[in-house]
Amino acid sequence: MELGPVDRTGSAGRGNTYIGAPVERVEDLRFLRGRGAYVDDLRREGQWHAAIFRSAVAHARINAVDVSGALAVPGVHAVLTAADVGRPPPRIPLRVPRPDEHRAAPYRQPVIAGDVVRYVGEPVALILADTPEIAEDALDGIVLDTEPLPIVVDPRDGGTSPLLFPDTGSNCALLYTVTRGNADAAFQQAEYVCRRQLSVQRQTAVPLETRGPWLSGIRYKTN
Repeated sequence: MELGPVDRTGSAGRGNTYIGAPVERVEDLRFLRGRGAYVDDLRREGQWHAAIFRSAVAHARINAVDVSGALAVPGVHAVLTAADVGRPPPRIPLRVPRPDEHRAAPYRQPVIAGDVVRYVGEPVALILADTPEIAEDALDGIVLDTEPLPIVVDPRDGGTSPLLFPDTGSNCALLYTVTRGNADAAFQQAEYVCRRQLSVQRQTAVPLETRGPWLSGIRYKTN
């Protein structure tokens, strides 16, 4: 799809008057007065709070998840694991649709670890309790029994073994080759050719606050 030129003159044809202008902020007053509303400020009768039990190892097979200690904590209503959401667990779709996303589909991240944990911090269990403090304290009541699996420390050494998703045959989800113009001819005609390998650090979006929908009318059987 080709996009035409972007109109930056504004609807009135006066140009963009906001760049470089001292624009008055209209949202600050409520925050300065302590009247802002964040997800953590939401309070409803009967509200539960969640805490996530996460893997402390990078790669391991899950033998068992004992949640009995967490369920015994007063104020804890439920502890969810992969057994509660189904096996295999649902996977998180790609955020940005791509024409080749079917190639990356086998590598999509499960919403919760099922039989294997694949990175430090992967969710293994979810605690629902009356208060955030109770949910956090109940994390100590979960016992995770795992069998260590080989790990990849350097991504350059992780092309084939050990495999995070064995059915894929590789740890490389997508490989891009980007060129513009006649690159081969340019290299052949160049007086000097320099070959370098460049890497980009891992990055992710880290908002001040994540999206937080308010869910109502949902029932969960706790016994």
